[in-house]
Amino acid sequence: MNPSLIAAGFFFAAVLVAIGYFVGRRRRKLPTAVPEGPIIHEDERQRMLGLLEGLSRWTNEYSGNVSNYQSELGELSDAMRISIQQSRSGSTRTGNQADNQHASDARMVTLINQIMSTNTELQTRLEAAEKQLEEQTEQIQSYLTEARTDGLTGLYNRRAFDKKLDELFVAYRGGGKSFTLILIDIDHFKMINDTHGHPVGDVVLQQISQRLGNGMQDAEIVSRFGGEEFAILTYLPIRVAADKANKLRERMANDTIEIGSADLTVTLSVGLSTPHEDLVIGPIVRRADEALYSAKNMGRNRVYFNDGNGAQLIGAPEIVRS
Repeated sequence: MNPSLIAAGFFFAAVLVAIGYFVGRRRRKLPTAVPEGPIIHEDERQRMLGLLEGLSRWTNEYSGNVSNYQSELGELSDAMRISIQQSRSGSTRTGNQADNQHASDARMVTLINQIMSTNTELQTRLEAAEKQLEEQTEQIQSYLTEARTDGLTGLYNRRAFDKKLDELFVAYRGGGKSFTLILIDIDHFKMINDTHGHPVGDVVLQQISQRLGNGMQDAEIVSRFGGEEFAILTYLPIRVAADKANKLRERMANDTIEIGSADLTVTLSVGLSTPHEDLVIGPIVRRADEALYSAKNMGRNRVYFNDGNGAQLIGAPEIVRS
């Protein structure tokens, strides 16, 4: 077979591999999941839509070119095969056959040049598209982070917590593992703001958030529930989780938070609950909230849990009933 035909075949295959490589890279860089809700601005949507439509046009255009080249290569291959068969049979080529062979060779050279030109153009377009996709990916990742993260503390926000709570409850109702909800409130936080100012209060929130994140690393989520309140979800059994939360509370009460020249002692009140034949999520949150208020009402700096049998102080037989 003519070496030019073999070279064209290999070049044609390389073009297709290059397309797959660039498209594959883009797929691996795109986020795997997008949270619910309108988190991408309209102008960004339009830019992304325009980029994708452009890629679609380029793909269709190149697909059409490839189809045409494939058809021409097929015709040239057939002509070359006939020529080789005639040579092997010892047939003498006529002038017309020689002219046809020259024409086929010329078409082959032209076709190879067209493939190379199209590949160069596509390479340029793909490089430009790759740069735009990288910029869009970074923006999307930033939007996703902002949509799920509390800006002050760096913990997950209420929206992310609610989504995780829904996931765990649906799995539990479907026969999955039980879980424990932990609500944590900073004691006398308003007094900290009123006495030292809101910037100091912000530092306290950040310090508490860091310690909660470090102390509950095995949790499914540690989030800022709102204001000075935090929420944690864990698969630990409620009494084990309550004991761990109590040890964290004790460390917090025995340490101080240094802010400038001030050393602040900050305490926490904690309430825990777990599913108890519940058909909806509401009662689980209500029981944890009731346990938290029991800790507040009984003097703060305490951990109470409610496993469906009333709020109980961790490490003591005391039970608070309404």
